[in-house]
Amino acid sequence: MPTVRLDELPLRVCAVVRSVETGDEDTNRLKTLGVCVGRRVELVRVGNPLILKIFGSRLGLSAELAARVRVEICQPDHCAMRDDEPA
Repeated sequence: MPTVRLDELPLRVCAVVRSVETGDEDTNRLKTLGVCVGRRVELVRVGNPLILKIFGSRLGLSAELAARVRVEICQPDHCAMRDDEPA
């Protein structure tokens, strides 16, 4: 499946992180926040910062950093899974 940048994800659409294209420091910061390969995310609000839903919590992320995260849009039946299950 093709990927899109996280900052280009449509609102309220579930997606799975497929790659993070940043330096080590930013990659570690994103992992600490829960944004890592295989994690399911949902874009709740566009802007800078944009707001993501991860594990049922909301997280603010700069648009610049979000542009370096590639996600694959989930199939509708995949998003019915619980937020804390791995994608």
